[in-house]
Amino acid sequence: MSSDYTKTVQCQERIRDPLEMFHSGHLVKICAPMVRYSKLAFRTLVRKYNCDLCYTPMIVAADFVRSIKARDSEFTTNKDGP
Repeated sequence: MSSDYTKTVQCQERIRDPLEMFHSGHLVKICAPMVRYSKLAFRTLVRKYNCDLCYTPMIVAADFVRSIKARDSEFTTNKDGP
């Protein structure tokens, strides 16, 4: 039974480069972009619970270019990465 257990390691604490994470041999937990649920607050929450990679939501290019409000609300980030 214990041989079926896959040991998970927090890659985010040791490896910052996504390609290195995949080549490390450890399980990499990824949060794919979800419509309306991939804003910075949600990405920060899933990273708190040991998600290694979090993607931003899809940004509508036309709105992003035309509107300062869209740029401010859609493109938010912090120093936590990748």
